[in-house]
Parts: sequence; C-alpha cells; structure tokens
Amino acid sequence: MNASGRGRPNSHRDRVADDRRAGAADRDERLYERKRAQQARARARAERATFDPSPPDDEDWTVAEEQTDALVRVRAPSSLDETLQELVRRRGWDERLRGASAWARWEAIVGSELAQRCEPLKLVRGVLTIRAESQVWATQLRYMIPQLRANVERAIGARSVHDVVIVVGKLEGRREPDQGTDPG
Repeated sequence: MNASGRGRPNSHRDRVADDRRAGAADRDERLYERKRAQQARARARAERATFDPSPPDDEDWTVAEEQTDALVRVRAPSSLDETLQELVRRRGWDERLRGASAWARWEAIVGSELAQRCEPLKLVRGVLTIRAESQVWATQLRYMIPQLRANVERAIGARSVHDVVIVVGKLEGRREPDQGTDPG
C-alpha cells in the first residue's frame, strides 16, 4: 500500500503528486530567495542615496560601524516629547488625547460652579459634545459657547474644537461635591 492508501505501491499518479509537492516547495524557496534579494537591493539603494563621502564634522551625529569601525552618520537624537508626539500622531491617538485632556482640565475650562453642572461627553472630528444636567444649565452653556471654545483651545490646543454641541441629561462622570466633613 502506498501513502495515499491505494493498493498499488508507488503508482505513477502518486510519484507525480510527490514530484509536484516537491516542485512547489522548491518554487516557494526560490520565491523567498528572490524576495530577500529584492529587499537587500532596496536597502543598498537607500544606503547609497543617503551616503555622504565627506568626513563628518562637529554637527554630525556618528556611531562606529561594528564590522569596520568606520564612522557612520545617524539621525540626531530627538527629545522624548517630540518622539511621543510623533508616535501619537502616527497612531491617530491625538484626538483621543485631546478629549482626555479636556476632561482632565474641565474645571479650568468652564469654572468650578459650571463644572458641577455639566461634563464633556466626547470630542470627535473637532466637535465637542457637552452634557448639561438641566435645560437651564444648557442655556447658560449656549450663551458661553465662544468663551468655551476659546478656553478649550487654550487648554488642549489651537484648532482642536470648531463646534460645540450641548445635550441635556443625567451627569454620569462627575464627582459629588465634598460636604466639608472630616472622616477621621
């Protein structure tokens, strides 16, 4: 019996199928080898494009190459703040962080009395949605929209809010005000 479970040992059909499988594996290996060669050529082109034959000066950042101990130019280090800002921008987290900043600085944005009566819900595509606990406070907020927008931009960045939407509902995220009692 052969590998396929048929009665004829090593039939022509089985040998052809085995050859095809072996050929497919060879083709795959050649494909990967070509891909690795393409990547190596792309790296070499990139290195040639950035190669500067002049000796490094005082403004260049250099490191010693491991194999030859030759000096190789590298990018100048950036500050941690710049690196984190670039990461946040690339990942698309900047608007979420601005929304979180608005929540963290809410009392500074609207004032302590108003902060007890409203809360930020979300910041999506430059639209800040605020929930007020009653229609009276919503009306008060509507009168303050230009000032709110200016305060928000001062707190979380310019051009981060272009519209403010106010809704009325039960506040969910606020903390209860202290009653002035000492627990101890």
